[in-house]
Amino acid sequence: MIHEFSTYLESVRGYSPNTIRAYQTDLLIFSRWAKENIPGARWSTITRDDLDAFLKHQQEAGLKATTTNRQLASISSLYRYFQRQGLRADNPCQYESRRKQPQTIPATLKPEQIAKAYQRAHGVKKMMLGILATTGIRIQELLDLHYEDIDFETSTIHINGKGSKERMVTTDAKVLETLKRVKEDLNAFGRIFYISQRQARYMIYETLAPYCKSTHLNPHTIRHTFATELAKAGENTAAIAKILGHSHIETSQKYINLVEMPKAHYSFKYYQN
Repeated sequence: MIHEFSTYLESVRGYSPNTIRAYQTDLLIFSRWAKENIPGARWSTITRDDLDAFLKHQQEAGLKATTTNRQLASISSLYRYFQRQGLRADNPCQYESRRKQPQTIPATLKPEQIAKAYQRAHGVKKMMLGILATTGIRIQELLDLHYEDIDFETSTIHINGKGSKERMVTTDAKVLETLKRVKEDLNAFGRIFYISQRQARYMIYETLAPYCKSTHLNPHTIRHTFATELAKAGENTAAIAKILGHSHIETSQKYINLVEMPKAHYSFKYYQN
């Protein structure tokens, strides 16, 4: 059933391979636990009490609330799929209480640190860092970019985000100069970055490490920094959610809650010397 569900997530919901793998991992963890702890366990016979026992086991094993809540959400998604397919009438997760998660402060970097790293970077590293820092897009969204997604005249980029949700983001013309030259000189088309997510993350780490004293030197920290600076500049929750492609406005609200917002227009000027 996990295989059929994965096919549905890919073909119908348009989820990315990374998202589908995350669902598969959560469901396999629960499936293995159920086989070991529930005699004759089947997806069709799982009850709310079974889920309570699973969550208690995970909590006692020391898993964080964010992890167990995500696992529960994956299981619930599977049962919603069963309901749509007429394979089960109820969703045993529907009334399950999730554990309260402590509010965490997103790790961020100082914009001037990123600016210095950008000024000293070259080639692919410079292009990746510049786009990430001026748009706040996700690393996979960056790697999925095609030359055709960029309007070099308006410095706007078409993003095909999570769940095939499309949006437009704006960067700075200076950040796109190198990409524009490549496209014009080589008549380039198709994907821009032919590297894996793991390679991209390491390249970002290498680029930031000499200038940032932090253990959170990754693309998502750049995204957090971008969002935090938007909040400081006075953008409201709805605007931040639209720019970042958040499905739930609560995800964006945390940036509003954590900063004071002076009235100033936000802009990264990483290309300046």
